[in-house]
Amino acid sequence: MKHARIIMRLCGLWLLLMLLSVPAVAQVRASLSQSSIDAGASVTLTIELEDARAMPELAPLETDFMVLRMDSGRQVEIRAGRAHARQRFAVQLRPRRSGRIDIPALKVGGQYTQPLSLQVADVAQQANSPSQAPAVFLETHLSDTAAYVQQAVGITLRLHYAVNLFSGELQQPQPAHASLMPFGSDSRSRRVIDGQEYRVLERHYLLIPERSGELVLPAAWFRGEGERIGTAGWFGQGRVQVQASAPAKRLAVQPIPANAVEPWLPARKLLLRVLDVAQQAQVGQGMELKLVLHADGATASQLPPLELEPHPQLQVFAEPAESSEGVHQGRIESTIIRKFTLLPLTEGEMVVQVKPISWWDVSTQSVQKATLAPIRLNVAAGSLQLSPAPPVAAARPATESRPVRKSATWHRWLGWVLGLAMLILFASWLVRPNPLGQWHKRRMAQRRMRSTLQQALNAGDLPAIAKLLPTLVVPEASSLSELRSRLACQAQREAIGLLQQALWGGGNAEAARKQLRKAFAHVPPLRTPGKQGEPLLPPLYPER
Repeated sequence: MKHARIIMRLCGLWLLLMLLSVPAVAQVRASLSQSSIDAGASVTLTIELEDARAMPELAPLETDFMVLRMDSGRQVEIRAGRAHARQRFAVQLRPRRSGRIDIPALKVGGQYTQPLSLQVADVAQQANSPSQAPAVFLETHLSDTAAYVQQAVGITLRLHYAVNLFSGELQQPQPAHASLMPFGSDSRSRRVIDGQEYRVLERHYLLIPERSGELVLPAAWFRGEGERIGTAGWFGQGRVQVQASAPAKRLAVQPIPANAVEPWLPARKLLLRVLDVAQQAQVGQGMELKLVLHADGATASQLPPLELEPHPQLQVFAEPAESSEGVHQGRIESTIIRKFTLLPLTEGEMVVQVKPISWWDVSTQSVQKATLAPIRLNVAAGSLQLSPAPPVAAARPATESRPVRKSATWHRWLGWVLGLAMLILFASWLVRPNPLGQWHKRRMAQRRMRSTLQQALNAGDLPAIAKLLPTLVVPEASSLSELRSRLACQAQREAIGLLQQALWGGGNAEAARKQLRKAFAHVPPLRTPGKQGEPLLPPLYPER
C-alpha cells in the first residue's frame, strides 16, 4: 500500500508538471460597443486574440451588415516572466435592417468568437409641437402587396423635407431572399400638406423576390443636416440634425403556379403591336417592319425576343432590339422595339405572322397570350426588266454597202448591249443585301450581348442571365433547355441546370449565381456537339 501511494503521488506530480509545461491555448473574445442602436447608425465590433496571429472571417456578417472599415493593432505584455501578444480588431458595422440581429460566431484562425446580438430600432420621427408640422418625414410605397417569385416589384421612397438640406443619407436596406437595386433616376417636386410646403425627393428601386413566403422589406431611413426655414428668413433657426424612417413593409410572395408556361413571365399587362409596315412590296426590294412590345410590371431583361414565324418565300433580316425602362405610377414599365427587313423572293400575296408571347397575368392569375393579326403583303413583280435591243438599220443596196461600215454598226450595237448589261448588274448589286455589312452588324450585336451578359453575371440578375444566354449560339437557342443540350462544356451545362432550378424549381439562387459566374466568366465561344454535313448552299454570312 505504501508503494502504491508513492506511485500515485508521483503520477499526480508528473501530470501537474505536464499541464504547467503546456502553453496556454489562444483565447478569442468579441464585444459590441453598444447593444442597441438606431437604424442608420453604426456599431463597433471588437475582436481580441491572444498568443496567435490570424484574421477574422467577416463573410457571415455581410447578410445583415455593411462592413464600413476594419482597424487592427498588436500589443505585447510581460506577465509572470513570459511575453504575451494580444491582437485587436475593430470592425465598424452598419445594420442593413431593423429589429434583433444575431451576430454568429466568427472564425479567427482555429478559434471562434461567442455569438452576440444587436437590437436595431427604427429611427423615430423628431418631436414637434402639436401646431408644428414635421420638418422631415419618409414614405415607402410598393407597387404590389402580393407578388410571385421572380416578379418585378417597384419600390418608391419619398423623402419630404421642409428644411434646407446640407448633407444627408437615404437608405433602403437589403431584404433577405430577394434582390434589390436602384431603378431609374431620382426626381424632385414640391407638395403642400396641411398648409406646409415640402420639397419631395423620390427614389425608385426594383425588387425581385427569389423564394416564396413572407418577404420583409426593412425600414428605410434618412439622416442628415439642414437648416429650418423659419418666419425670420431662410436661415432663421440655424442648423439642425434631421432624421426619419418609414415602417417596414411586408410582401406575400407566391410560388410559380403549376400551370405556368416557360419561360416564366409575370406581368400586369403585355401589349404587342406593329409600329410601321408597308402593305405593298416588290420582289427583290427590302421593306421595313417594326414591332413594339410594351410591358407593365416587367423589366426589359425579363421580356422574350420579338420574332417572326419563318416563311419560305421571304427572307428576314432582324436587327438588335432597342429597349427602354421607366417607372409609371410606382410600377415598373419597359418597352422593346425591334426592326426587321423583309425581302420578298416571289410575287403574290404573302402572310407574315409574328410569334405569340405567353405570359402570366398577375391580376387575373391566369395564362395569357400576346398575339398580332397576320400581316398581309401584296408583292408585285420586280421593276428590273431587260429593255429590248435597239433596231438594226435597214439593209442597204449591195452597191452602197461597205464592209467597214457594217463592222462599225455591229460594234455600236455590241457597245449598247454591254452597257445595258453592266447597268443591270450594277442595279442588282445595289438592291441585294450586303453580306459583309450584315455580318459586321451581327458581330457587333453579339459583342453587345456578351457585354450585357457580363454585367448581368456581375449583378447576379438571374432573369437577365436566362434571357441572354440563348443568344450566344448561332442559330439562337429557343430556350435554356435547348441551349443546355447544345453546349459542349459540362460546367456550363451544370450551371444552366442550377439556373433553371433557381428560376422555376425553388433551387438555391446564390449557388446558381456562383456557378454561372465561374462557368461563363470569359464567355467562351460555344459550339454545337457533333459533326454537321456540308451545306447545300453557301453560308449567308462569312464564317468568323
